[in-house]
Amino acid sequence: MLAVLMLGLVLVAWAVIARPAQRYSVTVPIAMAASGMILTSGTHPLVDVELTGPTVRHLVELTLAVVLFTDATDIGIRWLRTHTGVTLRMLLIAFPLTVLLGYLAAIPLLAGAGWWVCAITAVTLSATDSTPITPLLHDQRLPGDLRQTITVVSGLDDGLAAPLLLIVLAGAAGGTTVPEVLLELLISVIVGTACGFGGARLLLWARRRDWSTDDAERVGLLALAIAAFAGAYVLHGNGFVAAFAAGLTCRATAPDLPRSALQTCEDAVAVLSAAVWFVFGSLVVPSFTDGLDWRVFLYAFASLTVIRMIPVALALIGTHLPRREVLALGFWGPRGLDSMVLGIIALEQLSGLDADWVADMVVVVVGLSIVVHGLSTRLFANRWVRWESAALSPAPAGPPSRSPTRRP
Repeated sequence: MLAVLMLGLVLVAWAVIARPAQRYSVTVPIAMAASGMILTSGTHPLVDVELTGPTVRHLVELTLAVVLFTDATDIGIRWLRTHTGVTLRMLLIAFPLTVLLGYLAAIPLLAGAGWWVCAITAVTLSATDSTPITPLLHDQRLPGDLRQTITVVSGLDDGLAAPLLLIVLAGAAGGTTVPEVLLELLISVIVGTACGFGGARLLLWARRRDWSTDDAERVGLLALAIAAFAGAYVLHGNGFVAAFAAGLTCRATAPDLPRSALQTCEDAVAVLSAAVWFVFGSLVVPSFTDGLDWRVFLYAFASLTVIRMIPVALALIGTHLPRREVLALGFWGPRGLDSMVLGIIALEQLSGLDADWVADMVVVVVGLSIVVHGLSTRLFANRWVRWESAALSPAPAGPPSRSPTRRP
C-alpha cells in the first residue's frame, strides 16, 4: 500500500508543476520513471516493487488493453480513407521490415541468445508508443496529417505486434503450436468485434432515445474495453487483440461518436500508464547496477535509429512526401508502454540468459527512448517552424540585370 501512496503523491506533485515541466519537455513518462528510480533504489528503498507479482502483471496488462482500445477508437475511418496509401505502407511494409531488420541485427549482437530470443526482441521493440511524445502530437504548429499519421500508426502496429509475439513465443516454448495460437487469435477477434459492435449499437440506441448521458457514455466505453479484454481471457483468447478489435469495431460502428466520449478512457490510460512508468523506473537502477553488455547499447541505438528509419524510408518511396516528413515519421517511433508490456509477457515464458537479454534490451531501449524522444519534442517543433518559414520565404533576389548598351 505504501507504493500506492507514493504513486498518488507523485501524481499530485506532477499535476502541480505540469505546465512548467512541459516547457522543458519533461513528460509524464520521464517524471514517473525518475520517481520510480529514486524511490526504489538503494539498499533500503522506500518502495519495493515486485515485477513478477500478479498485481504488477495485471496492472500492465489492463493498461495495455485500455491503451489499445483507446488508440483504435482514435482511428477515424474517414481519415483512413483519405490517407490509406501512407498508412498501409507504414503497416504492411515498414513494420515487417522493422521486425526483419531488428531480427537480423540481433543475431550477431546477441550471440548465444538463440534465434527465438532474437525474434522475441525484434518483435517486442517494433511496437511504438506515442505517449512519450504527447506534447508533440498536441503542438498545433506541426501539420495535422503528420501528427495524426504518427498516432494512427502507433496504435495499429501495436495491434500487429501483440499477436506476432504470441506466435514467436509459441515457437520458442515448443509446448504451444502455431495453430493453437491462431485459434486463440481468432477467438480474440470474434470476442472483440462482438463487444465493439454490440456496445456501440447499444450506446447509439440509448443516445437516440435520450436514455443515456455524456458521463454514462464515457464510463460505458471504458467498461467496453475491460469487457473485451476480460471476455477474451475467459474464452481462452488474447485480451490485447480483443481490446484492439473492439476499439476498431466500435469506431467503425459509431463514426460520429464525439471525441469527448473517450475522455474517461483517456483519463484511465493516463493514470494507469503513470503507474506502469513508475514500475519501469524501478527496473532501471538494478539493470545498470548488474552491468550491461556494450552490445545492448549498440543494439538499442540501432533500434531507435536505423532499424526503424531505413524501413520507413523504403516504405515511403514514391509517396512524394517531403523529405522532412519522411524523416519525422522515421524518427518519431518512440518505444514505451507497449514494449514494456510485451517484454513482461515474454519474460513470463523465458528464463536464464534469455530472460536477461530481453529484460536488458527493453529497459535500455525504452529508457533511451523516453529521454531522447521526450526531451527533443520542443526542439523538433521549433525546428519544424523554421523549416516551414524557410520553405515559404521567397528566394533572395539576385543582382539587377543590366540591359545591353547599344553602341551608336
